[in-house]
Parts: sequence; structure tokens; C-alpha cells
Amino acid sequence: MNINDLWEQPIKSSGENGIFRKQDWIKEADGKLISAELLRDCAIQKSHELESIKKICDKNGVRAASSDIIKIIDIKCSANKSSILLLGYAIELLLKAGIVSLLISAPKHLLERKVKDYSHKLLNIADDLQLTLSVKERALLTSLSSYIIQETRYPLTPKSTDDYCNRSNLITLFVSDNEKFLCGVNLFHRLRKFMIDIDGTPDNPKFHSRMGMEQNGYVIFRAGGTLPPIIIIKFCDSQINSDLNTLSHVRYLLSQKNKDDMSIHSRLMEKAWVRAIFYLVDKKKGLIKIDVKP
Repeated sequence: MNINDLWEQPIKSSGENGIFRKQDWIKEADGKLISAELLRDCAIQKSHELESIKKICDKNGVRAASSDIIKIIDIKCSANKSSILLLGYAIELLLKAGIVSLLISAPKHLLERKVKDYSHKLLNIADDLQLTLSVKERALLTSLSSYIIQETRYPLTPKSTDDYCNRSNLITLFVSDNEKFLCGVNLFHRLRKFMIDIDGTPDNPKFHSRMGMEQNGYVIFRAGGTLPPIIIIKFCDSQINSDLNTLSHVRYLLSQKNKDDMSIHSRLMEKAWVRAIFYLVDKKKGLIKIDVKP
């Protein structure tokens, strides 16, 4: 099988590996969180070390060697900054694990394209997964997206000396905020449970199916687990040429099918239509989420 044929293969619910397997994303996310927490512990230890040195020096009326203090502070700041970077990556990997489940039965190239399109925009992924987030959690995801891209990876691009100092102080305050870090860790664990349950629970099993439309069109349906119903549509060439590339036409075809040859999946799809989230497959743009008026 050549690479083009591989990318056209649908993502299976079992037997996949790498980026096409949800569990592999979760495993990578777990590893990043472990590293983030180890670095955070290192930063906390260095804070305690600084406090201990200060107490000893105050007690003995001496000053610590500035080179020793600077070295400890550098380690502390570096560990804090890297822990935020890895925490952001851990949450990003978890969120993208959910996209694997969202795109079950879709061609593999759509997943690769969608993951790249998201880049590090954590809030965009969370919104596509219909996650319920607090105001604080949404603000944290927005900040982490920025820190993944810029603040924890590259030097600042200052407009002036004052701007450099002000922004450096803000970054130091953010990466040193243990409460924010803990909020991120708690969010990670909540998201992880969501991703485990996304493919169904005993009380809410997952259903998915794929139905073809002529030669090169299809409709993918997914419902159950922690996701709302998802319908992905790729219109066939004849529908596009005849201006029948509309949701109403697909719904009409579905109702006609259910009159003649109803299956459990086609029945569930028709029943879930009014509350489903729709995506269209575009040749140039990949997967596009569309707003449907009630």
C-alpha cells in the first residue's frame, strides 16, 4: 500500500497505532505531565533551598556568595518555565486524543490535517470537543497556548527596555504561580477522564457508522460517550455539480433510506440530526465545522 492509499484509509476504532490511536496520545500526555511535575518539584526544592540559605545567613550575620544564589535562582526559574511548557504540551496531547475519537471512520489524512491546523490553539480544540470549562480554565488554556508558542520557548522581542523588564516580570510571575500550575494539573486529570469515557461507557455506549454516497462521497456518524452526535459529510462530485451539496439533501437521502432499508445506525443518525455537530470535508481546507441554525 502506498502512502496516498494509506491516508485514504478510514481510522478504525481498534488496531491502529501512533497518531491514529487515542491511547498513544494519552500515553504521551501522561509522560509530559510526569516531566512537568518533576520540574515543578525541582523548582519548589530550590525555593526551599534559598529560604534555608537566607535563614542561615541572617542567623550568622553573613552574606551568601552571590554566584551561588544566582545559580539556584537560575535553576528555579528554568524549572518553573519548562514545567509550564510541558504542562501545556500534556494538555494539548490529551485534547488531540479526543480529536482521534471525533474522527473515527474518517480518512486518516483528515486527522493529520486537522491536528496540524489546530497547532497549539488549545481553546479551539476544547470548543470543538464541546468541553465545559470554567472562566479560569478557559483563561488558562489561552495563556498556555501563548506560552507553548512563545514565552517558554524563545527570548522576548521587546519594544523598549521598559517593555522588556515589564514582560519579563509578568512571565516570571506566571510560570512561578503554583496555584495556576495546580489548576492546570487538575484540568489535565479531568480532561483525561473525559478522553477515557469519550469512546463510550456502560451507560452511554458509542455508535459509529459510515455510509457511502455514489463513488466518492460519504457520511460518517458518531454518537455516544462524552461527545455530542457528530456527522461528517463529503459530498460526491455529482451532488456538487448538481448543486445538491446541502445538508437538507443529505437529510432527505437519509429519510428515504430509512423508509426502504433502515438500520440501527441510520435510525440513530436521523434521530440525532437536529442536535448533531456537522463537519464538511473540503478538498482545499480539509475538515470544516459548520454552524447549523436550529
